[in-house]
Amino acid sequence: MPKASARILMEFRSKRQTRAIADALRPEAAHPAGEKAHATIETRGNQLTVRLEARDSTTLRAIMNSYLRMLAATINVLRELANS
Repeated sequence: MPKASARILMEFRSKRQTRAIADALRPEAAHPAGEKAHATIETRGNQLTVRLEARDSTTLRAIMNSYLRMLAATINVLRELANS
C-alpha cells in the first residue's frame, strides 16, 4: 500500500496539446521501471493530471522529478514544433 502520494495538475492551451502530452507520458506509466511507485495519467478538457503513489517519500520524490522532467521535455518539443 502506498504511503506517499502526489498530484501534478497542469492546464494547457488546447485539448489537442493536452492529449499529445498525455500520450507522450502514458508509456512510462503503463510500464514502470520498478514496483515501488505507480503513476496514472488523466485528461479532462485542457487539464492534465498525473497522480503518483510510492512506498515512501524518497521514492515519491524520485518519480515526481522524473515525471516533471518528462513533462518539461515534452512541452519544449511541442513549443519548438509550433515555432518551426
